[in-house]
This record gives sequence, C-alpha cells and structure tokens, in this order.
Amino acid sequence: MKLSIAILSSILLACSVTVANPVLDSSTTSTATTTSSAYPSATETSGPDLTKLFDPYSVYMSDCYPIDFDGITLIESLAEGVHKLEKLSRYIDTKRETISEQKKVVGELMQEIDQLRKTHSGRRSEMKELKFTLGAKLEDLRRNKRHLRRSIKEYSDTNQQNVRTRAMLGEYFAKHHSVGSTNSDGTINTEPYPGFTKCFDYFYYRLPQ
Repeated sequence: MKLSIAILSSILLACSVTVANPVLDSSTTSTATTTSSAYPSATETSGPDLTKLFDPYSVYMSDCYPIDFDGITLIESLAEGVHKLEKLSRYIDTKRETISEQKKVVGELMQEIDQLRKTHSGRRSEMKELKFTLGAKLEDLRRNKRHLRRSIKEYSDTNQQNVRTRAMLGEYFAKHHSVGSTNSDGTINTEPYPGFTKCFDYFYYRLPQ
C-alpha cells in the first residue's frame, strides 16, 4: 500500500511539473502558442511573438515609421501602380516601334506588287507569293495595333488609379502630418517624411524589374 502511494505521488509530481513548464519541440511550439489564450510567461521565449506578428511595422518594415498601416497600404498600392505604369510605357514604346517597322515593310510589299502589275513582268507564282506575304504582314500589323490600343487603355486606367491613390495619400499626410505634407498643387511632398521614400522603395524594388 505504501509502495502504491509512493508511485502515485511520483506520478502526480511529474504531472504537476509538466503542466507548469511543458517542453515543446519546434513542431508544436507555434501551435501551442497560437491556441493558448493566456499570455506567455517570462521564461517562455521560444514561441513567436504575436504582438509583433500582427504589428504592421513588423510585417512590412520598420523603415515606414511613423507611417501607420493605412498609409503603408496606400504606399504599396502606389508603388505597384507606378511600376505597372512604367512597364506599360516601355511596352507601348516598343509596340509603336514595331508597328512603324511593319508599316514600312507593308508599304514596300505593296509597291513591289503594284510594280509587277504595271510591268506585267512578274510570274503568277511570284505575285501569289508576294500577296501571301503581304496578307501575313497585314495580319501581324492589325494584331499589334489591337495590342497597342489595349495597352494604351490599360495605361490610362492605371494612371487614373495612381492619381486617385496619390490624392488619398495627400489626404492621409494632411490628416496625420499636416505640416508641409503636400505641395501647393496637391502633390505629395515626401521630403519631410523619410519613411515614405523608404516604404515606397521597399515595395517598388521587390517587384520584377
């Protein structure tokens, strides 16, 4: 009987020690920390700090200080919009150059076909080949023109969205940092706010260049 009591006491003691200071491996630490409703004790430092996890400065970067989460979100949106606008601008310029070259080729083919018709010196097979080539070039030209129109429309829409985002940022800075936050024309004056530039660069330069 005494032996049984001693064994039972040992088991209870072991249980009390385990509950008071459980030892968790890496696979269970995050789960236990997430599901626990109590604050971690001073000795429990291995689990993630949830106060930092959901702090916008920790999620994004400390360089955004003193800009808060709302401002960070607007800056991220603006950085993505500016990046998209620049890519569209390069694409439009390239597409215009391509279209210009294609127009020259089409013009040369049409002149060659017209010359063959006038002189009657071209063989029927040669004329047929030239017309086939001209048709293919015209189709490529029409396709590139469609792409260009869509890109110009997308550029316009993106630019308008960027204007709205800049206006919202202007309102944000005017509300939270009223001194020197905007220029006389309503554009953002970023110089007094180093956090703005750092935030913008963070989001901008992590995008595919």
